[in-house]
Amino acid sequence: MAIFNGTELGVYIDSTLIAAATDCSLSLNMETIDITTKDSAGYRELLGGLKSGSISCSGLIDYADADSNKDLADLWTAWEARTQLTLKFAKANESTGDLSFTCGGFITSLEQSGGTEDTATYSCTFELTGPITDTVA
Repeated sequence: MAIFNGTELGVYIDSTLIAAATDCSLSLNMETIDITTKDSAGYRELLGGLKSGSISCSGLIDYADADSNKDLADLWTAWEARTQLTLKFAKANESTGDLSFTCGGFITSLEQSGGTEDTATYSCTFELTGPITDTVA
């Protein structure tokens, strides 16, 4: 089994890596439908229901870096306009056998923060919409 460094994972919008990110995550969920009856012998029985997911990332803000600044401005613009984005959660420089996920999503949370004597950071959460497709390179 080939273990790789999490630093290689990234969130992409239309094939462009979100700049200055320090971490990212993909969360996939499935609701369940309770179908327990009196014939269930005291055990709960379920059916699979709606599937959903979210992607989040956070990183450093560097107002002097044109790429970082542009990405933050692009995130703001997409949030402000309620734009559906094409997202990809993948390993940078994908090689044979690498798994990636592609989906549509909306920005549901966009935050900037900065503490005293600390770096300025941003965080962004995307709620996924429609099918989530997986691809093996």
